Amino acid sequence: MPINQKTVASSECEFSEWQIDPLKEDNLVEIVAYLYLRQEENAQRVIGQVATQRVEPFGNVVANVIRKLGVLSPTDPSNTADQIKNSRIHRDGLLFQHISWVVTRISIPSGVMTSPHVRQADKGFDGFVLELDEKKQKVDSIIISEDKASAKPRKLITSKVWPELKQIIDGERDDEILAELVTLLKGVEGVNKEGAIGRVVWAEARRFRVCIATGENIRDTVSGSFEKLMNGF
Repeated sequence: MPINQKTVASSECEFSEWQIDPLKEDNLVEIVAYLYLRQEENAQRVIGQVATQRVEPFGNVVANVIRKLGVLSPTDPSNTADQIKNSRIHRDGLLFQHISWVVTRISIPSGVMTSPHVRQADKGFDGFVLELDEKKQKVDSIIISEDKASAKPRKLITSKVWPELKQIIDGERDDEILAELVTLLKGVEGVNKEGAIGRVVWAEARRFRVCIATGENIRDTVSGSFEKLMNGF
């Protein structure tokens, strides 16, 4: 697989650290490229190491993807420093969400997942994963994902991620969650959708997955890990 994962024990949560395998970087680029082109099935074929199928890109998808993978030019006088910075942040954040999707698909191959975001500054949930029972007749759990990339990850987690999770726990976003689940469950055959949704919305079926992109400068010099980022989870 193009991404290596290492899981370590943590008092706060199940902690997993992942790194891109430099020998399989091209493989990851191919997967992410298909995701950007909205060819999710081809992306999954690459993950499963089977042959992809030729699909003609729709409309202006290719041009739009190229634009999203770039940043505003610093040589253009109409672009301010803040605009250039924000374009880079949005590009990197969207790319990280796609990579996080790949990690999730590899980790939970049988999960029913939402597709990666299309918009660079989407305000909705970063992702949902439904885990079904062996007969695929009911939902065992739902994983709600938060994917963030920041030069100051701990500040972002405490000021933004934890408050968002508290809103969910307090039931303030149940209607939004329900809307997402209804859409996702429509594609699953044999599931009692009303019964599944009733169970999933509540705490016993809910899981959180918080993913942070950061650098080696954040790694704890004593423990050798990034676990401190998740303190308070």
